[in-house]
Amino acid sequence: MAAYRSVVVIGGGAAGAAITRALAARGVGVTLLEKAGQLCSGATWHAAGLVTRFGGSPKLKKLHVRSLALLTEMHDAHDVGLHLTGSIRVIEKGHADRLLEAKHHVEMAALYDDPALPTRLIGADEVAALHPLVDTSNVEAGVYTPEDGDIDPTLLTTCIARLAKSDGATIRYNAEGDTVARRDDGRFEVTLAAAAGGERLGADAVVNAAGLWSTRFSRQLGMHHPAFVIEHQYAITETIDAIAALPQGERVPVLRDLRGSSYLRQERQGLLIGPYED
Repeated sequence: MAAYRSVVVIGGGAAGAAITRALAARGVGVTLLEKAGQLCSGATWHAAGLVTRFGGSPKLKKLHVRSLALLTEMHDAHDVGLHLTGSIRVIEKGHADRLLEAKHHVEMAALYDDPALPTRLIGADEVAALHPLVDTSNVEAGVYTPEDGDIDPTLLTTCIARLAKSDGATIRYNAEGDTVARRDDGRFEVTLAAAAGGERLGADAVVNAAGLWSTRFSRQLGMHHPAFVIEHQYAITETIDAIAALPQGERVPVLRDLRGSSYLRQERQGLLIGPYED
């Protein structure tokens, strides 16, 4: 990135903040534009915050393992709300193909896991021991990944942004980008919306981290942006007695129900349940 002396990042979510920090740490003059009056005003603020070492491919697995290592370091230094509860992918009885897939993932994980934190296949009894709320009557096995968990997206993003600013980045709020154009000299020009003053910013490069609104800016540059919005909701339960009774500091693992296409993680003394519909 040394060739780029100035970069404009559009979007103040987790991705925009992380890219801003990475550029600023390398000495690039970077300005982050956030359309709202605070960070995390798009998809980030209501993300479930799940983080995992699991990966469906070798490249994704290595990326996830490295990401968890970085998040753990950041949490140790700044307390960004990381809970390393572990996770269980539940395999139901009578589904031989899914069990075979689970065994494949466990064998692949052995190549890329931290040796101290091996992913392994566990039986129904161990699933019940790790997560006392699971009805294991139809559970064949589970893929257990230690020190998976969840993180607070807002705490994480604001911490990253603070570190970026300490490295010289500029973060501008109420600065909604309206258009992006490539100039004749090869540089870019970002024009703010009229409500934000209509200011024009020049840059050697523009990072499109606008999330739900990202395709808009890519189209302005004649680029195909393979991103789209999917509808997904989650519900948070009231207090569950069995969770409230857990010893101080103990949390149940994240559950991933492959057949039901849903995840469940602890949220305070209840559960956050996120299903995906067909």
